[in-house]
Amino acid sequence: MSAARKSAIRNPQSAIARPSVVLVADRTLAAEYDVLFEGIFAAMQTTQAPAWLMRRLIAPPVATDAAGRAASAPLGLRRIEAAMLAGGLDAADVVCATPESLGRLVGPWTKLVGVSSGDPLGAGMTNTTTSSFYSGELYTRHWTAAMLARLARAKRDGGFRVIFGGPGAWQLASRPDEARRLGIDTVVEGYFEAGGVELLADVLAGRDLAPHVRLRGTGAADARPIRGRTLLGAVEISRGCGRGCSFCTIAQAPMHHFAPEMVLADLATNAAAGAANALLGSEDFFRYGAAGTGVNFAALAGLLEEVRGVRGLRFVQADHGNIASVAQLSVAELRELRRLMEFPGRCRRLWVNMGVESAAGRLVAGVAPGKIAPFRAVDWADVVRTAAARLAEAGFFAIYSIILGLPGETPQDVRATHRLAEELLAGPAIVFPVFYEPLPHETAAGARPFRPAGMWPEHHELFCACYEANFAKIPGLYRDNQRAGGVGWLKRMAIQLLGRAEVIAWRRRLRRLGRQLAAAPRRSGTP
Repeated sequence: MSAARKSAIRNPQSAIARPSVVLVADRTLAAEYDVLFEGIFAAMQTTQAPAWLMRRLIAPPVATDAAGRAASAPLGLRRIEAAMLAGGLDAADVVCATPESLGRLVGPWTKLVGVSSGDPLGAGMTNTTTSSFYSGELYTRHWTAAMLARLARAKRDGGFRVIFGGPGAWQLASRPDEARRLGIDTVVEGYFEAGGVELLADVLAGRDLAPHVRLRGTGAADARPIRGRTLLGAVEISRGCGRGCSFCTIAQAPMHHFAPEMVLADLATNAAAGAANALLGSEDFFRYGAAGTGVNFAALAGLLEEVRGVRGLRFVQADHGNIASVAQLSVAELRELRRLMEFPGRCRRLWVNMGVESAAGRLVAGVAPGKIAPFRAVDWADVVRTAAARLAEAGFFAIYSIILGLPGETPQDVRATHRLAEELLAGPAIVFPVFYEPLPHETAAGARPFRPAGMWPEHHELFCACYEANFAKIPGLYRDNQRAGGVGWLKRMAIQLLGRAEVIAWRRRLRRLGRQLAAAPRRSGTP
């Protein structure tokens, strides 16, 4: 950044904690979760759950200092903070806040507020499935709108710009009228390091931005080590994916792996700030260090060996994996990876999330052309079985997702997926059916979202079979992860009671849907 730009954005009142830049996430991301399951559970809730229950138990607030700085923030905001500090701002010029602390941090001195959300309009594939069965508005949407309304009121006096980004930015990029109504000046899609530093410097220097900006590439080479604790102790081990799934905004960006030194530096920062649990973030944990769609066991095992040397870690999780990557690893290699992820918390059900999507390889290849590589689409169901068997033998617990309503799906495909799901559920696994939710460019090309009204009886039978198995397995999985993560017994018990109430509600809704489908005339054709 040029000296002129540095001068333009430096805040002369930074010593009294009046930041030029305030970074904040929606309330479901500005919460103190101990394990990933807690965050997933919170993000799926609608306003049918009382607000006091959400704020106090399900998504407890992040602590702040006297000035309103958040003790932890989503990794994406920490990356922006680190990049801007490296670009010329002082520590008091850029501050990660919570929605509750905005009133103390935003004022006439503010030049921009950066807002992040994973699902601002409740249009994410998992959440559209949940909201199809629950009344009320998703809290991701409800709390994002409430925060933006407060910012819009403050902006009338302060005159700052509101820049919206994060994993859910695509939802508002495709609905510019809604973005304007919410008081957003610019929606930014993409990874911040791929041009975001210069972009925000322009805003702070008084230059105008287009209502929508798309940043290309991952910008990973320019990513800076974080300066503060992250939500869930999350760190990136890789960024991007490159497998090309049409329903995923990250899938087009090629995968970049971070050097162990970067990963360890971020883990050390989190641990020093009191984070005993860590989340190793990647779109495909098992592909770390590899080129293309291959795997590199030595690189991943070497990284995990170094992670074990970080002092203070109690529990380490991975989030996403890919079945095709798992199928390229032997049982012995997977067992070694599982051993390396054994920390003092001793998690009995260490899970990883992977997409099966369908037993029909041709459907998967149609929406996710790179997902099956290096295998053949015709062999997909067998690849899934192979990967599942190896994961189970190695001691992992798998969370699989399947997508209902893929373009071209037939009742025969649904029945085949049902049979495959039953095989998976016979092992240490759960299976989540979700409804197909095309991205805006797919909708423009004629793709349509899937909803309960479009179900065949085969869909309903598959959905119910998966959820009945999940009702039996999720309580133990959730409890085990919380225990490994150091969550107190009182909160664990409270969550189990809430879970039982949710099971009752889900069963009631599924029975109602079954009666409706039975009374409706049998449809022909495809979804």
